[in-house]
Amino acid sequence: MDNARFNLQLIQPAKPQRAGDKIQWGNATGTAAALAIAEVACQLDSSSLVIAPNMSEADRLEQDLEELLRHTDNAPALVHFSDWETLPYDAFSPHQDIISARMRTLYQLAQHKRCLIVVTAATLMQRIAPANYILANSLVVKIGDTLAPEQLQNRLVSAGYHKVDSVFQHGEFALRGALVDIFPMGSDDAYRIELFDNEVDTLRTFDPESQRTIKQVDSIELLPAKECPLDNQSVAHFKTRWHQAFDVDHRACPVYQAVTHGQSPAGVE
Repeated sequence: MDNARFNLQLIQPAKPQRAGDKIQWGNATGTAAALAIAEVACQLDSSSLVIAPNMSEADRLEQDLEELLRHTDNAPALVHFSDWETLPYDAFSPHQDIISARMRTLYQLAQHKRCLIVVTAATLMQRIAPANYILANSLVVKIGDTLAPEQLQNRLVSAGYHKVDSVFQHGEFALRGALVDIFPMGSDDAYRIELFDNEVDTLRTFDPESQRTIKQVDSIELLPAKECPLDNQSVAHFKTRWHQAFDVDHRACPVYQAVTHGQSPAGVE
């Protein structure tokens, strides 16, 4: 199976003529559904969204699509869009690794990269961060760039990163003189930025457990650490919608008070 080149012409679905066109198949069970989806996605020049009824079905469909697209020409990138795995009004936020994976997908979509995305109906009902927020709070750092530590710190804090003594998980950064350690959202690796004055001298990955550097890279992408914008416009919108939805004393609500001051409390999603 690994060496096979799948013939995706077996089902031969009609190609959509424009965005929004619908195609229906009957009795496409098991891998047949993935085969039909892969056929259409490879014909389109834009991204495709597949809605699954539940998480187990989405996982199974992703596995089938991964095998099919691996051996197919002109295949779009298959990306995963995780569910928050929290309930409304939970007093805790999704795990940082979940937010990291979601940020990677949202960043790809904001850049209009051609993708095939599988989501559940429940995940699709959740509001997502605006594309302009994702792009405005993302930063590509390359060797030779000018990077003032104070400015970088302010930008990371405004993007939702936490300043710590030692970096261990997504969304954390540490400043130690000319060294900046950071575990960017959407990345599988943590990075160590070494500055010479205000110039990026080296970029290396490092192991958060041992804190030892591993290999050098040419550039890194720093994505926002939170899906919820906390700029002045977003906070004002939040306050307006809050008063429309809840008939309570906002002065006694910790979430309202935290967001009003530009903070991101647990469960803000």
